[in-house]
Amino acid sequence: MASPPELRFWRGHDVSADVLRNAEGPVGSKELGPTASLLLVLAYIVAGLLLRRASWMTTHRCELLRSFTFKVLFPIYLLRTLWSINFSLALAVVLPISLVFHILWFFLSQQLSSFTPEAKEVQNESGQPHMCLAGWALLMAQGENMAFTYPLLAEAASPVESLASAMMWDLGANVWLCQGFLWGIATIYSPQVQAGTYRAICEPDIETEDLDIETTDLMEATFPALMRTWKTSWAAGTKEVAVKAVMDSILLRACLAGICLNLCRIPLPAILDAGLLQIGALCKAFLYLLVGLYADFNISVADCRFIAATLAQRFTAQLILAVLLFQFVPLPSIICRNAIVVTIFSPGPSVLMHILAEVGYGEHLVKLCVTSSLFNTVLCLLIQNALLQYLPG
Repeated sequence: MASPPELRFWRGHDVSADVLRNAEGPVGSKELGPTASLLLVLAYIVAGLLLRRASWMTTHRCELLRSFTFKVLFPIYLLRTLWSINFSLALAVVLPISLVFHILWFFLSQQLSSFTPEAKEVQNESGQPHMCLAGWALLMAQGENMAFTYPLLAEAASPVESLASAMMWDLGANVWLCQGFLWGIATIYSPQVQAGTYRAICEPDIETEDLDIETTDLMEATFPALMRTWKTSWAAGTKEVAVKAVMDSILLRACLAGICLNLCRIPLPAILDAGLLQIGALCKAFLYLLVGLYADFNISVADCRFIAATLAQRFTAQLILAVLLFQFVPLPSIICRNAIVVTIFSPGPSVLMHILAEVGYGEHLVKLCVTSSLFNTVLCLLIQNALLQYLPG
C-alpha cells in the first residue's frame, strides 16, 4: 500500500521500511527489544567501570580508546546514517525551524550560564577559573543526543512520521550547527585561552583594567563583565582558534560528507551499508563503555551541587524551547509537533567528553561531564517516556 503523499520521500518510495531501518536503538533494540537493549547498555557501562579498575588500563590507553571511538568509529557511524536516511519534502519546513531554534537555544543557554555557581571547591579541584566552569555549563546545555530518542519514537503510535520529523530536526541544525557551537564554545572558554586573561585561582590579585572588569575577584565577576571579557577574547584572536577547531572537527566533516552524498543521490552499496552498519553498532557499544570508563561517582557534595545547577540550566532551556514550539510554531501535523517536543528533551551530546578532553579542560571536568551526562540521560528518558504517554499521537 502506497504511503500518504505527505510522507513520500525524494527517492519516490514508501518510507516505512527505510525510516524504521535507520532507527536502531543504542545497541540494536530492534532485534533485542527496548528492555533487553537498555539492560545491555547498562552492561556496557558496568563493563567500563570494571575495566577502569584493571591495572593494565592506563590513562594513556583510555585516551587511545576515546580517540579511536570519536575519531574513527563515530565519524563512520554518522557518515552512514546521514548517507542512508531519506528526506521528506513535506517535512522540509522543519529544517529552518530547527536552525532558528538551535540558534535561540545557544543564546538562551548563554544567558542561563550566568547563573553558573561560583563553585570554589570545583574550581580548586579542576584547577580552572570560574569562566571555564561557565563555559563547561554552556556546553552541557547545548544540542541533543538522538541515540535514545530514535528508538523511543519507533515505539510511538505513529512511528513513521514521528521518526521522519525527528530526523529533519536533527539534520536542520543538531548534527552540524551544534558541532560548530560545541567546538567553538569549548575553545573560547578553554583553559588555554582563559589563562591569558585570568590569574590562577591561588595567585594574588592582579590589575584587570584592560579587561574592564569592575572587580579584581573573578569569583564576584558579574555577567556583563564576563560578557565583555568574552568579546575581548573573541576579538583578540580566539575567533580564529574557534573556527579552526570547528573546521578540523572530523565529526563535522563526516556529517557534511554524509549529507552531500545523500543529496547527490549517490547510492550506498548494500555490502558497504552492511559493513558500516556493523561499525555503527560497535561505535555505540564503545560509547557506553567509555561512559563507564570515565564516569566516577566518587564526587564531592560540591560536585553534586555544581552538576545539579548545570542540569537545571539545560532543563530550563529545553522547557522554554518546548513551550515556544508547542504553543506558537505551526508545523505540518500534531504528530510532527509532538515528536519534536519529545526530541527537544533528548540528553546532551556524548561527544562533549571528547571535546573537553581534546581542548584541555582537565580530567576532573571530563569526569563531571560524563557523570552529569549519565544523570541527564536517565532524567531525559523519564521525561520523554512521560511525554510519549501524555501527548496525542
